[in-house]
Amino acid sequence: MTTQAALFETEPPRYCIDTNVVLSFLKGTDDEHYGADVFAPQWAVIENLIASGVIVAPRQVEHELTPWQKTVPTMHAWLKKRHHMFRDVETEAQLLAAKRIVGKYPVYGETLNFLGDLEVMTLADALGITVISLESESPFPSQKRPKIPNVCKEFGIDCVSVTGFLRRESGRLSP
Repeated sequence: MTTQAALFETEPPRYCIDTNVVLSFLKGTDDEHYGADVFAPQWAVIENLIASGVIVAPRQVEHELTPWQKTVPTMHAWLKKRHHMFRDVETEAQLLAAKRIVGKYPVYGETLNFLGDLEVMTLADALGITVISLESESPFPSQKRPKIPNVCKEFGIDCVSVTGFLRRESGRLSP
């Protein structure tokens, strides 16, 4: 962990958030799952946990969100204010987790389209924390189009949906 990240944290990380979750809240279109304007209390929980260091993400999630600054008016300011949540690949544990996953699912090493997913899972594995993703577990897992929940399950990484996350953190929601 970087010294800068440690300055902002008040609690140890417990969750690693996927790009699709952030986009779902911030995108501002009707095709999103959770709009921050409609699900304000739920988004506030996520924002508070990011601010306290409980929710983190790998640097690749920041890279995946950056192009959205062109179409999501709030994205630039959101990224700038939350720069402390993004982590570089810094530990041997992350690299070993990546090697195990890529060994079974080579597509993670073949295209940048899967790099964010790989880094989300390896950061969660290295820190022993839970992945939050909008991806659904596939009843027919695929080597060419793996889904985060399937891969996490196979490698013993805890993974929850946004709904599952909100259930776990229900005590933080206002009545």
